[in-house]
Amino acid sequence: MDGDILHPGTVETGHPPASPALAPALSRLAGRAADGDRLMGWARGRGGRLLVVDDSATNRLVIGGLLVRAGFSVELAQGGAEAVAAVATAPIPHEAVLMDLSMPEVDGLSATATIRSLSGERGRIPIIAVTANAQPEDRDRCLDAGMNDYVTKPVRRSDLLAALERWLPRAPSSQNDELGS
Repeated sequence: MDGDILHPGTVETGHPPASPALAPALSRLAGRAADGDRLMGWARGRGGRLLVVDDSATNRLVIGGLLVRAGFSVELAQGGAEAVAAVATAPIPHEAVLMDLSMPEVDGLSATATIRSLSGERGRIPIIAVTANAQPEDRDRCLDAGMNDYVTKPVRRSDLLAALERWLPRAPSSQNDELGS
């Protein structure tokens, strides 16, 4: 062994065992990982159409990529005006909108107000704020403006999926369901 000293636990993992003081944190991490796996299973089984709205191309690609890998179909919009147009005119309606707050021209709060003024199901689409504004009053502002939920940046896939799970119906609607076949 050329002078290596092995401790219990290093044979299997190659690392010394964790301190007992770390046990609660490790348990939370394990629980978070299990919940993340459960949410990925839910998303892959469910799928659906989502609209991601952010003025940052990088944020659109990161959030969109996370959601595509989870099994969703994603349309991207660069700002609030484009989001309103997409929700109002999409031939097949989106099931939820993930909306940044701070965007030039039409911000996320204004876009939400306009979407809420649409008639029918399009005006009731779940809208989830995805924002770097992480103060409690920011969350209240989003909910007061008509958004359904709130996720902070930097975005974690499990947070996005948990918010979607809270607001999306169990299974996506399909033309077969509407036709009764």
